[in-house]
Amino acid sequence: MFWLNPDYQRLLGSASLDRYEAAAALVPTDDYVEKQGRSTGRYRLTIGDMTLSLYVKKHMRLPWWQRRFGSKRSFPGPAEHANLRHAAELGIRVPETVFAGADPAHPCGSLLATRELEGYLPLHIYIPGPLARMPEPARRLRKQALVARLVEVARRLHDRRTYHLDFYLCHFFLRDDPSAPDGFDLVLIDLGRLHRSRWSRWQVKDVAALLFSSDLPGVTRTDRLRFFLQYLGLKRLDDEARRFARRILRKAERYRRHNYGRHAA
Repeated sequence: MFWLNPDYQRLLGSASLDRYEAAAALVPTDDYVEKQGRSTGRYRLTIGDMTLSLYVKKHMRLPWWQRRFGSKRSFPGPAEHANLRHAAELGIRVPETVFAGADPAHPCGSLLATRELEGYLPLHIYIPGPLARMPEPARRLRKQALVARLVEVARRLHDRRTYHLDFYLCHFFLRDDPSAPDGFDLVLIDLGRLHRSRWSRWQVKDVAALLFSSDLPGVTRTDRLRFFLQYLGLKRLDDEARRFARRILRKAERYRRHNYGRHAA
């Protein structure tokens, strides 16, 4: 199974990259990480007079039962492609998929390629960096707009009982865009674990992940409270909101302990 974005059919076809085997054989340029049987890297392809920059996920180690009995659409690459499409249908900005595929017989059992978000920065770098250097009151207005946009993304998912499960600030990418209403574009990445459930534990997990990852210079208690109140649609915390907040705080603390233990080791 190999899906190729029609907008790239002619370009990749001209370089004989419109087949699964050729896509799986691509060699990364940089920013390469390999762990737990999968890899992620940047692949800069020069085709004619054009350079196409992609981020490609390859999955080499899949469960035997999935390779033998699983539907190809359930393999990681096609599944994340479907998640990206679903999030886009909810009105969430996501990266553009260039190709996705699955082949149980190939050493690389599944893959996904998205267009690089050129000119964007992840929020965990943007907030203590470019945002911190903005003059007042522009910085304050940008922070308020950013909180509102994060709330919007969270609500678009959670109101439909859909959860990201890796809802950290590092998975939000921002680029200044003077033509946008708030002056920036915000994109959510890494939707491989997107999950629908009626259980509130996943909602707690998402909000706690965001809280844990907001432990950055420039993020204040007021910023966090503003997010939480807007997320719940409240002007002040009531008893139910406080109980919900305590669940989130406990989960965020577990993230901190786990992260501290991993780095200490």
